[in-house]
Amino acid sequence: MISIIIPVYNTERYLEKCIESVISQTFEDWEMILVNDGSKDNSLSICLDYGKRDNRIHVHDKPNGGVSSARNKGLEVAQGEWITFMDSDDWLDNNALETYYEAAKRTNADIVKTGYRWIRSNGVATFPQFEIREEVTSRDKSDILALLQQTEYHTFVWNMLVTAKIAKQLRFDETTSWLEDQFFGYECLMRADIITLLPKKVYNYRMHESGRLSGVSDPFVLSRSAIRDIEYKSKILGNKHSDILNQGWIAYHKWLSQAIDSLYRNGYSYEQRKLFLNQYSPIDGKCLYAEEKKFFQSIAPFWLRDAIEKFKRYLKS
Repeated sequence: MISIIIPVYNTERYLEKCIESVISQTFEDWEMILVNDGSKDNSLSICLDYGKRDNRIHVHDKPNGGVSSARNKGLEVAQGEWITFMDSDDWLDNNALETYYEAAKRTNADIVKTGYRWIRSNGVATFPQFEIREEVTSRDKSDILALLQQTEYHTFVWNMLVTAKIAKQLRFDETTSWLEDQFFGYECLMRADIITLLPKKVYNYRMHESGRLSGVSDPFVLSRSAIRDIEYKSKILGNKHSDILNQGWIAYHKWLSQAIDSLYRNGYSYEQRKLFLNQYSPIDGKCLYAEEKKFFQSIAPFWLRDAIEKFKRYLKS
């Protein structure tokens, strides 16, 4: 049986399409775990209504605690041998679960990941810039992570089937609101013996007006997660795929630059900016971007360069 864990929060507009896409699956041995995370709209009523119609649908209602706490609740109660996740505004092709399961059994994989479609607000489907062209099965986690990075599959959990023996050992980090799903994916990857990547697109991911990164305004959250991300990549890639690891370091420095920008743009205090300086200087000792160099490398006392930077931004605004 496959357990499909779906955190639900204020998605009444899309929720029925999400649930119906699971009900219409060609693979029928599943349980759907709908975890309502304190929704303020009609989402809970929709969940309860479907729970009455189909005994494979289980509804859990909890106070709002964030997507990670909802997914963790799902992991606690999941009964399937396999686990996958969905976002409640997304939907599956009707052969998605069959595609996951067939590949897992045929290749003896602990993890199966598939292709996906970005669905824009106008309903137009687009695809990642780079895609896997043929099926890949491997025990080499470094090779797999390199492919995940190259093809934009990444370690997202919503296009992944993972054995419950791995998934139920883990929990999502409830202390961060960014990259928490990919951290879970890294942990699954490190525990898996065999991983299969499929080129077939069976998951439809709905993109909203603001991108994921643009919604991260807390520079401390952004920097902590950026550090964890590059640490995972460094650990898994090891001495292989130096080009992929280098891309990871570039991403780390871009995120650090965005965090510095947020310190000033969002009105953080002098004390908070100085605390950030002391806690989040680049862990590799490098500054690749202007924001970093101005903030970390100036020889002027911090109070002076901070005042100059704040005045420049004031004039620019």
